[in-house]
Amino acid sequence: MKSYRSARSLLAQVERLLATNRPSFHHSPLETITGLLCEGRHYSWAGIYLTLDPKASPALLQDASDLHPAQLAAAGTRKKIIIAMKIAGREVGFLNVESDRENSFGSEDRVLLERVAGLLARFLTSDGKYLVRRAVKPAPIPKAAAAA
Repeated sequence: MKSYRSARSLLAQVERLLATNRPSFHHSPLETITGLLCEGRHYSWAGIYLTLDPKASPALLQDASDLHPAQLAAAGTRKKIIIAMKIAGREVGFLNVESDRENSFGSEDRVLLERVAGLLARFLTSDGKYLVRRAVKPAPIPKAAAAA
C-alpha cells in the first residue's frame, strides 16, 4: 500500500538497507530500494540501470535491453526522471523513476533521488559489494623471467 513518506524518512531507510547489505539468491537490496521508492512516494515505477562498459548501453537489472533508459517507459508513464549514478566522476549507471501523474517531480523529489543515486553509486562500487568490476589484464611476464 502506498503512503506518502517524507524524503528524509525514505533516505534514512535507504541508508539502513544499504548498510545491512544482505543480498540473497532470491532477493537484491536494489529491488528493495526501488520498491521502497515506489511505495513511499507517488512513483509508479523505479529501475536501476548499470553501465558496465562505457561504450555499451546500460543494462536494466530486471530485463536487459539495448535501449538507453531515456528511450524506455512503462505503460501509463506521464513523467520520468533519470539520475546518473556517479562516483569520482565515473558513471556507474542510472536511477530511472517514472510516474503516471503530470507534474509529479518537484525539487524535493529531485534532491531525494540525487541523494539515493549517490548512495547507490557508493554501494555498487565499494569493496566486496555488488557491482562486478572489470578484470584487470595481468602484466606480461618478462621473457627473461619466463625462460628461467
